[in-house]
Amino acid sequence: MIKFVYSEEFLKYKEISHPESPERIENIVNYFKKKGEFDFIEPSPCTEEDLYLVHTPELIRKVKENDFFDPDCPNIPDIFYFASLSVGSAIKASEISLDVDIGFSLGRPPGHHAGKNTIGGFCYFNNMAVAVKKLLLKNFKVAVLDIDGHHGNGTEEILKGEKNVIYLSIHQFPAYPGTGKYSFENCYNFPVAPFSSSKNYMEKFDKCIEIIKNFSPDIIGISAGFDTYKDDPLLNLSLDETDYYLIGKKIGSLGKKIFLILEGGYNIFKIGNLCYCFVNGILNGLNKKENG
Repeated sequence: MIKFVYSEEFLKYKEISHPESPERIENIVNYFKKKGEFDFIEPSPCTEEDLYLVHTPELIRKVKENDFFDPDCPNIPDIFYFASLSVGSAIKASEISLDVDIGFSLGRPPGHHAGKNTIGGFCYFNNMAVAVKKLLLKNFKVAVLDIDGHHGNGTEEILKGEKNVIYLSIHQFPAYPGTGKYSFENCYNFPVAPFSSSKNYMEKFDKCIEIIKNFSPDIIGISAGFDTYKDDPLLNLSLDETDYYLIGKKIGSLGKKIFLILEGGYNIFKIGNLCYCFVNGILNGLNKKENG
């Protein structure tokens, strides 16, 4: 069972013409509610102690006091609250997944570009990194698979060199943020050239699946971005609905505990269906594993 972690609070801020809009998650939520098969759970903001696990006191202060400037990260009133709620949503999703269900955080702002002391790429705090650090404190072995179309430079920076965790990313290169060309230590990067075929993408995805199998984690965190879609306005990749279903199915077939955190995806007319295809792939993959 997928349990979505979501609050209508996530819809309460917006920057005119900014691609990271409330319509993104509103359309996902409406799509799943029409299907009528899924539970929704209300998150709570994370604590500052949670943020200190990955971010510097200076970054936390800057976001809290709106003392920052970044052209991609609007300086919105109460952004500290919204960003903390998004982190709290990610933590809740990971906690749900320690039981028999799968938690999927539908929070905003996203997080995988936020580094230890930096905001960027629509991200203020790193939702995935905080959730993973809390799992590591409980001695879980964690694999993070980032399928957003942009490289998760912040997650990589925070998790590199950590024991009992690997970070894997498949992303368009060159593209923002310009990182992720090479693999090193516990970080595995699979750059994909603009306009590459979905076959090319899936070959690299299959390599990620093999690495995760060999690592044999207790739990897998998925940074779920849908900007790899063929008609996404920000990137030039070529995945379609069937690809998202197959990606989900292969993740589910690993037979591991899984939690999901929404990152990017900016075609607001398609993102609900893409997410639905992905989730159904995961569930069918898990069922196949359990019945196999």
